[in-house]
Amino acid sequence: MTAATSLARRTPSRDDTVEKAKRVGDRATIERFVAGLKESLAVDLVALAHVEDDIDAALGERGLAANEITPLSLRLRSAVAQLVDLVMQETNGRPQGKVAAAVLRSCHALEEALPAEGAEALGHLRRVALAAQDILDQDVIDEDVLDRAASLGGEAP
Repeated sequence: MTAATSLARRTPSRDDTVEKAKRVGDRATIERFVAGLKESLAVDLVALAHVEDDIDAALGERGLAANEITPLSLRLRSAVAQLVDLVMQETNGRPQGKVAAAVLRSCHALEEALPAEGAEALGHLRRVALAAQDILDQDVIDEDVLDRAASLGGEAP
């Protein structure tokens, strides 16, 4: 069974639940469904919980072991994607000036293929870390959102 087949089998039950709720006017069911979706999206915020530590690790003076580069790159790529999404929400999809430039640099960093190893992988990691730092430096994202991500990640805000 492929992932697409599995998803196709699950989707109708969700659609049926929403459709039934709409027909009978069951607002509570719709609200539970929406809350579940929001909770699954909140899991993505966990990547933001350690973004500043990951930036420091990528750009800091301590050298990284070869086996640390790819996992760190993946975490930072996830965090950058979330940061860009948050900036787009905060700016109603219309970032301007330095914010727009930071978003564009972040998107370019995310478009790059993840190099397998070596200097290319380290260079990519640093570009992604700089993109994350650039987005954070714009002070567009509400601090409460970042604090919530930190609390979801197990840190005290």
